[in-house]
Amino acid sequence: MTPFTRLTLIIAVILLLPWLALVGLGGYWLWLKGGLYYGLGILSASIALAYLLIQVHRRHIKPSFIETKRSTANPNWASQELQAWQTIETLSEEWCQRTGEAFDLKTLTVLTNEVIATVARHYHAQSSHPILEFPVPYLLKLIVLVCEDIQQEVLDKIPGSHAIRVADLIRARQAANTFRQAASWFSVAHWLFNWPGAALAKAREVLFKKGLATVATEINQRLIEIYINKLGYYTIQLYSGQLTLDDWMPTEKMTAYSKTDTEKSKSEPVVEPLRVLLIGQVSSGKSSLVNALFGEIKSAASWLPTTAKITPYVLERDGLKQAIILDSAGYGGLEHPDAAAAIKQEWMKTDVILLVLKASHAARDEDRQQVQAIRAYFQTECRNQALPVIIAVVTHIDQLRPLREWQPPYNINQPGNAKAQTIRKACDAIAQDLHLPLSQIVPVCLAADQPVYNVDDGLLPVIHEHLNAAQRVRYLRCLRKQQAEGYWRQWRKQMANLGQVILDRL
Repeated sequence: MTPFTRLTLIIAVILLLPWLALVGLGGYWLWLKGGLYYGLGILSASIALAYLLIQVHRRHIKPSFIETKRSTANPNWASQELQAWQTIETLSEEWCQRTGEAFDLKTLTVLTNEVIATVARHYHAQSSHPILEFPVPYLLKLIVLVCEDIQQEVLDKIPGSHAIRVADLIRARQAANTFRQAASWFSVAHWLFNWPGAALAKAREVLFKKGLATVATEINQRLIEIYINKLGYYTIQLYSGQLTLDDWMPTEKMTAYSKTDTEKSKSEPVVEPLRVLLIGQVSSGKSSLVNALFGEIKSAASWLPTTAKITPYVLERDGLKQAIILDSAGYGGLEHPDAAAAIKQEWMKTDVILLVLKASHAARDEDRQQVQAIRAYFQTECRNQALPVIIAVVTHIDQLRPLREWQPPYNINQPGNAKAQTIRKACDAIAQDLHLPLSQIVPVCLAADQPVYNVDDGLLPVIHEHLNAAQRVRYLRCLRKQQAEGYWRQWRKQMANLGQVILDRL
């Protein structure tokens, strides 16, 4: 033992002796007073409580050494995609709770198969090979997107990753093996000639390895989490049909039908506008609502459906710039024989549907059937698009009882007089009949002899509140249209190239 080690030990003993003596004297005093067992009980209970709190703390609060940027649900996803995303988040939590999972090639393979299979079964449950239900080029695009995201995470989070070469890692591993062999011989000599110092060094080594193991576990969990997150996100994009081979935004290019609807407009939109379809029974007030939205006469309020044609108007006003209002012929009563087919053709081209109803008209079977038909259409025939936002516009509220009372505004959320209560009851009945929330029922007055009521202050704010949902519908609508056009365009390009190859070989 060296002098320095002996001096260190002597100093430690000198520092510890008073405390040890104090503990001994305290225990002797408790024994004389008959409280030794009580003291030991309290000490044991304190140690047990502290140990329990430490364990609870370790379980609920895990150290985080790496902050990762997780993907979130795409705002353009419909309900089916959001359900698939929930399964991916559940899968990520399950994998992160496992211990001892190393992020190696074997784990990567198992993880990839599990993520893709989970999403594939969600979309193709009836297929015997759900995981194969995609075109080959889209798989290559999926791999590229995932690799690009993980590459960015590595560049941002791992210091020196942009400078360290693979050969450097191999050389570092070889050097580490050489160092461990030399360290083993040095450790033997250290124990022979300086065993107290070797014991302290061994303790430091154990603690250091434990810290490294904690960091390594955290890194593995974060890598697994981000891999599941990124792969799951793009896999949902793949199987939902929202993954595109080209980097373009569907709404930045106008659809053919919107170009047709705006070709006579003085200011043709440069991007795909929001499309708002007005439907309702004959004489429900659709044309009057068009007049109110534009603030000027656009069509005759007494217009009757002599044709099934949809009349488009380009609307530009605060909060609703570049919107197309589509006025339909109406249904029920003097209905044109082709009106139903014409309206149905507009469903898949629409982002917001304003269903205009007459408050004083109790017969709503036609309206109920129309809403049910729209919902059934998007559930069965058009599942790859989102259901348009449906808002019920209740007109002629001035004709509700008391008939002679008309002193707007009326607060239907907290009706304070008989007129407001009657309007609220009418809105409640419509919400129940059409299975719509009360927040999507807007009472308005469009009478020719009265100022327009609750269009600017009521209807437009409700449309703004649902604008995010409407923009999601618009995105999916444009995406499917552009994909359909690109599908046949790609076929023509491939056949032309094939013909050129055949001609070159002749």
